[in-house]
Amino acid sequence: MQLKDVAVLITGGGSGLGAATARAMAAKGARIGVIDQSKENAEKVAAEVKGVALHADVTDEDGIKAAIAKAEAAHGVARVLMNCPASAARSVSSARTVFIRWRSSLASSTSI
Repeated sequence: MQLKDVAVLITGGGSGLGAATARAMAAKGARIGVIDQSKENAEKVAAEVKGVALHADVTDEDGIKAAIAKAEAAHGVARVLMNCPASAARSVSSARTVFIRWRSSLASSTSI
């Protein structure tokens, strides 16, 4: 997969699978937005991958909307969304919330 200069959003990107995904995609040249409910974890991984830290809870639609806007300001419209929330119980509803916000962001982009 060609990821050079591709904007990517990763929920749960501050630890575990999300952090590993951020590192792997950054190694291929992606511009990473690290979304995590832990501000400290998001900042740590974002600094490591030269990305942008986005503090938000994936179940908070307004928080996700603000995080996506901040990521867009830094890297442009994200073309890839990886959902890696820590809790499997929250995965389905949170993935849906983030996907809807991300999709509406893509739809409003003039670069599509």
